[in-house]
Amino acid sequence: MSSLSSIYTQLLYTNYKVNNSLKDLQTQYVTGNRINSAVDDSAGLAVSERLKSIMNSFNTDTQVLNDAHSIAQVIDGTYENVSDMLQDMRTLAVKYQSSTTSTLDKNTIQTQLVSLQNQINEQISNITFNNKKITTDSVNGKLSLSSYGDVVKVADSSSLQMNSTSITLEAKVNLKSFNSGTLYDDRALVIGKDGNYYLTVNSTGNVGIYKYGSAPGGYRESVGKITLGQDTTISGVFDGTTAKIYINGKLDSTFTLKSAGYNDREADASIGLEDNNKFQRQLDGTIDDIRIYDRALSDTEVSNNYSGNVARDHLMGEWLFNDADSTAYDTSGNNNYGTLMGNAKIQATTNPSMSFGSGSGKLDMNFSTLTLNKLGIQDLSQVPSDIVERLDRAINLVTVQRSKAGAYENTINYRISNNDKMAAIYQESIDNIVKANIGNVSSELTKAEIQQTTVTKLLKQVQDTEKNNLDTLLSIFNR
Repeated sequence: MSSLSSIYTQLLYTNYKVNNSLKDLQTQYVTGNRINSAVDDSAGLAVSERLKSIMNSFNTDTQVLNDAHSIAQVIDGTYENVSDMLQDMRTLAVKYQSSTTSTLDKNTIQTQLVSLQNQINEQISNITFNNKKITTDSVNGKLSLSSYGDVVKVADSSSLQMNSTSITLEAKVNLKSFNSGTLYDDRALVIGKDGNYYLTVNSTGNVGIYKYGSAPGGYRESVGKITLGQDTTISGVFDGTTAKIYINGKLDSTFTLKSAGYNDREADASIGLEDNNKFQRQLDGTIDDIRIYDRALSDTEVSNNYSGNVARDHLMGEWLFNDADSTAYDTSGNNNYGTLMGNAKIQATTNPSMSFGSGSGKLDMNFSTLTLNKLGIQDLSQVPSDIVERLDRAINLVTVQRSKAGAYENTINYRISNNDKMAAIYQESIDNIVKANIGNVSSELTKAEIQQTTVTKLLKQVQDTEKNNLDTLLSIFNR
C-alpha cells in the first residue's frame, strides 16, 4: 500500500508538471511568442520592452512625418496651380502688349488678367491643413550677416535701374564691427548696385553714399557716425546736383554735385557685400528696412519714414526681412525678391516653424505667406508696362517655393524610409528574443500531449489497483 501511495504521489507531481508545460506550450503555439509574461523570462522581457520602446519611437516619428509630408504636398500642389495661372497670365500679357492687339481685345485681356489675379489670391491667401494655416505672415525679423560671403542677391530689373538723377536709399543697420580700412576693405556695403549706386558705412563709422555719373567720382560721407551695437537708420538722397545724408531721420550733411548724370550698368543689386575683382566689402551685423526710391524724398518724408509713416510713392524696392525664409521678399510691389547666400539668415523675433518629432530627430518646416504684392501683381487696374517681366519674376518666386516644398518632401521621404528600416531592425531583434520556434513548439506540444495521456492512464491504473486491494481487504474482514 505504501508503495502504491508513493507511486501515486509521484504520478500526481508528474501530471502537474506535464499540464503546466502543456499549457505553456499551447499559449506559445497560439500567440507565437516564447515570452508571454515576466514568469517566462523576466530578463528577456525587460530587454524586449526596451527595444520595443525604441521601435515605437521610430513608428511614431513616421506617423508624425506623414503629416509633415502632407503639408509639403499641399504647399507644392497649391503653388503648382498658382504657377499654371501665372503662366496663363504671362501668355495673355504678351498678347496685350502686341502692337496688333486692338483696344477692345486689350480690355478683354485685362478682364481675364484680373480674373486670374483673383483666383491666385484665393489660392495663396489661406493655405491650410487640417483647418490650420500652414504659412507664416510675418516674423518681424532682420537680416543677419556674420562672415565673408554673406549676402542677399537681387536680380537686375527695370524697377531697380533707377534711370533718374534722383534716388533715395535707406536702411536700418546694427554693426558688430567696422571694416579694416585697408584698400579693398575700406567700408561695409549696406546696399548697392555694382557701379551704379551705394549706401555704405566706412571703417570709422561714417555713412557713405555714391551714385554713378555724379562728378567728381567718389563717396559723399557723413559728419556724424553710427555707434557699434546700436540700431541706426541711415538715408542717402540724390536730387539732381544735390546729395544729402540723414542719420536717424535727421539731416546730417548736404553736398553740391558738379553733375546729376546717371548711367545704369544692368548689374544685380547686393545687400551686405560687394565682392568683385577689386573690393571685398562685407558688412558684419544686421540690416533691416531697406528701401529704394527713384525720386528724392524730402526732409519731412525721410523723418516720417524713420517714425514709421513710410512713403510709398515711387518706392521701387523694399526689403523688411519679415519672413523666416531663404528668400528676401520685396514688399514694394515690384517683386524684386532676393536670395540669401553664404551664411546670411533672417533673424526672427518669433519662431515661425512647424515642428515635427522631437530631440535630435525633430524636423522644422516653415513656409512664408505669398501675397499679390510679393508677386508684383497686386494692382492690375492698369496693366503695367513691365507686366511680362513681373510675371517672369513671380513664376520664378513660386518655383523657388515649390522647390523648397520638394526639398522638404525628399527629406521627409528619406526620414520615413530610414525609420521603417530601423523599426524593422528593432522588430527583428525583439522577435529573436520573444518569438517562439513554432516548429519546435509543435513538436514539444505533441510530446507533452503523449506524456499527459500516459500519466493519466498510469494514474487510473494505480487508482484501480488501490480500489481492488481495498475491496479484497473488506471481503476478508466481512467473512
